Amino acid sequence: MDIQTLFNKKIKPPKFDRTIGLFGATTIGVGALLGAGIYVLIGAAANVAGPSVVLSYVLCGSLAFVTTLMFAELSRVIPRSGGGYTYAYHVLGSLGGFTTGWFLAIGSILASSLYAIGFAEYTVSLTETKLPQYVIRAIAIVITLLITLINLRPQGKKKFNLQNIIVWSNVGILALLIILSFFYLDVKNTQPEFPHGFQGTLGAISIIYISFFGYQLIANNADEIIEPEKTIPKAMKLAMLISIAIYALIAVASVMTVPWKELANSHAPLVLVANKSFGGKGWMVISLGGILASLGALSSTLISQSRQSYSMGKDRFFPDMIGKLNEKTKQPQGSIIIGGVLTSLALAFFSLETIAKVANFSLLLSLLPVSLAMRKLYKTKPALKPKAGWKRLLPELSLIINLGLLFTLDIFSLALGQQLIVAGALIYFFYSRKREKTGREGMNIVLETEKRFSFFKKNKILVPVSNPETQSALMMFSNTLLAKKGGEVTVLAIKNTPEQIDFYEALSDAGETLEVIKRSIEIAKKQNIQIRPIIRASRKISSGIINVAQEIGSDLIVMGFPKHSKDVNTSVFAQILKSSHTDFLVLNLKAEPDNFTPEKIGVYIKDTHNLNLMLMCATAVAEKRKARIVLISFLPKDYSQQQKRKADNLLMESLQNLKSTALYDIRLDVSDHPKKDIISLSSGFDVLIIGKDTRNPGKTLQDSPAYQIAAEAKCTVVLVKTVKRLKKIVQNF
Repeated sequence: MDIQTLFNKKIKPPKFDRTIGLFGATTIGVGALLGAGIYVLIGAAANVAGPSVVLSYVLCGSLAFVTTLMFAELSRVIPRSGGGYTYAYHVLGSLGGFTTGWFLAIGSILASSLYAIGFAEYTVSLTETKLPQYVIRAIAIVITLLITLINLRPQGKKKFNLQNIIVWSNVGILALLIILSFFYLDVKNTQPEFPHGFQGTLGAISIIYISFFGYQLIANNADEIIEPEKTIPKAMKLAMLISIAIYALIAVASVMTVPWKELANSHAPLVLVANKSFGGKGWMVISLGGILASLGALSSTLISQSRQSYSMGKDRFFPDMIGKLNEKTKQPQGSIIIGGVLTSLALAFFSLETIAKVANFSLLLSLLPVSLAMRKLYKTKPALKPKAGWKRLLPELSLIINLGLLFTLDIFSLALGQQLIVAGALIYFFYSRKREKTGREGMNIVLETEKRFSFFKKNKILVPVSNPETQSALMMFSNTLLAKKGGEVTVLAIKNTPEQIDFYEALSDAGETLEVIKRSIEIAKKQNIQIRPIIRASRKISSGIINVAQEIGSDLIVMGFPKHSKDVNTSVFAQILKSSHTDFLVLNLKAEPDNFTPEKIGVYIKDTHNLNLMLMCATAVAEKRKARIVLISFLPKDYSQQQKRKADNLLMESLQNLKSTALYDIRLDVSDHPKKDIISLSSGFDVLIIGKDTRNPGKTLQDSPAYQIAAEAKCTVVLVKTVKRLKKIVQNF
């Protein structure tokens, strides 16, 4: 594949197809809402609230509906995939977006674990056998991985029709259970109504809240929904109203048909209700409903969670593999696989109670930044405020409700949540924050057909190119530096992109920038150099170079010396020299690249700061070209014995580090004007290697001695800057 074809392919990334209408979007919500919450958690909730669990469901549904209305408003204004994460990121920025996305991802993964457990419990109940818990967990893991594999396939119509059948068949079974159970209602079962007081009623809300979270998953699929700004709000409200009605009626049927203590002690509480309502074999019907509900919820949640994680990966909070769509299937394969694996790990290592409590904490906490985002949106953009006055209070109401629900959680839930906050903070500040910032500043396209992978670290040199006159020399010099240890040359061309222009849009009009890459590939073929070409759209050229160096793990940046000294302090050269976290080398070639055959290389040694890199450059060129190295240092005219000893030690250290077969000379001169004298001596060298001043007394770069030597020397000059290891580590964060 030629470079132009490859470029055209990569600037048109695969996108989701918009195939989901109102019915399909509502199905996603209902599928996620009517899962483990009713089939598994109603027993645990009854244990806390007793017969008042009915009130718990009504209160919880009403409170959750307020947040549903808030999400519906946000989905109208920001109709993009990612749900709550996207809303918070769009309005609050990096930290708010990550906080929401982090807890949404955890909550969704753990919710999927609950649905998988529900499937296993009800599948086992069909066999009329009692299996150990580890077998049930194994069944849950198998179905999770199976659904994960199915979700990797293209989202075709047949696949989605199957989801419709699963979800609405479950609704039909629950409706039938409600109708038949009304013939067996016994008011005595509701006494005492509040066995643990009203506090128990409220306490049950913290257990079942996860049941009312499925509406949010609809927004995660916004890029696949037709007219999302209209469809998503309607689908959220419909899914929530249907689910609240079914939850409340099922709760009534359960506590009035079966004593609440029996419900509390059962792993599959609705089986007890079904046996009484349908007769002796009713458990088979409700077990089928539990299987369908769990499958529908598991599939909906795994799919929607993958879309939200994909959005975070695309924004570079998560690894790049999570933020990519497969070209053939148009599915975020990395995100789907990781979601399935993490769900399986949760099933393997955590109890049902722990999963439910941590999921509730995560989902509740994720809603707080979303409320703040909507509040800020209304404040900064008054035109977006709805006409209805009560709707304007949705951010505050939602914040109060979810904060209040958060404080109803027990100390165990809060303690686990605190650990997740610490873990999220570490990931954000030591990994995600820098990557997200880099992603906002620019975007790379690697123009190679095959990915290179190695378990072993390679030496990497980054060569930013733009000037045709220096391209050949920079690539040749970089290849020379790698000749001894081996490694990789990455050639980078930058397309400067204004703030208002999308990166893909900018690259689609990057004709000149692409020509630079094409020219580099031609030069590389002639000189037999293996290169990795990258084209980047960037808000600033200097930050683009620095960011790419950090992303690819470059050991060295090699650039050409600026042609014009005017305004050099604000130039790309000056900015990189000042801000780069990577070792830096500037080549001021004063000979034709084809005639560059140095015989004598001067190394001007002032201190040890840049010494190793200077000597590495000298020995690489000397061995490649069979040249001689001259180590040069100066003493003041009235030097002291201590100054002489220091100069001797510096030269001795240089010799010890000069690990090369090249011949060398040492020159220690006396001078009160070393800058002037080294410029004068430069006429006797083919190459002069100098280090950037550790202290720059000048106000501008062109006032610095190193810059003036590089500009005025009579031979080719290599200007070196070394970043201390500790500074590299610190600046990476």
